[in-house]
Amino acid sequence: MTKLNSVSDAIIRSIETGALREGDRLPSEGELASFHGVSVGTIQKALARLTNSGLITREQGRGTFVSGTRVAPADVRYLRFRDEGGNELPSYVHARSVKRIKRKGPWSDFLGGEGDGYVRIERVINVGGRFDLYSEFWLREEDFAQLGGLDREALEKNLRELIGQRLSLPTLRVDQWIRFGAPPAAAARELGLDPDAPSFIMEMRGYTLRDQPLYYQSVYAAPFSERLMIVREKST
Repeated sequence: MTKLNSVSDAIIRSIETGALREGDRLPSEGELASFHGVSVGTIQKALARLTNSGLITREQGRGTFVSGTRVAPADVRYLRFRDEGGNELPSYVHARSVKRIKRKGPWSDFLGGEGDGYVRIERVINVGGRFDLYSEFWLREEDFAQLGGLDREALEKNLRELIGQRLSLPTLRVDQWIRFGAPPAAAARELGLDPDAPSFIMEMRGYTLRDQPLYYQSVYAAPFSERLMIVREKST
């Protein structure tokens, strides 16, 4: 491993373990160089790399800070819509269940996990009183355990932000896939669909530090005729 990669990985590990948290100030470049036994130039390159990934911010005259989930995460607000008049439609989230699952599926293929256990959070998202989305949000069981107890209020918030705050694991990249297919029985029931009728399916795979898998999410929708705009601005 190069000195540059070694320094970068050491700072990332400090963020992963919580030794460095959002808002914490890093030591000076000289102090970091002395601690890691490298040149100041290597430290500058490592900090530039981490700045580009959104993990830290550098402020002239103030220093270098852990940016956590506030700065440069992936745009994770994928389920926001506007009507044809440009009005953003509010979303109302209703938690349905939290289940520990052992069986395998696309979530296990993506997430992996040593214990082969997963937690599925099922929620219904009503968009502006016009239609419903059914969401299955999957985490490794060990990651869910580290979140601590989640009451209904927590389950009805932005789960990605909750993971970022409690585990110091920001969502840095998201892959999206769309297709049509038969929904699971719970989704068909909530959406009023024939179990054999195809539904719109959006699959999302979230990555965190070191490009590691963080969560897997499937969102289902019944057919609707309204023409809506998907809002994709980054949150501030």
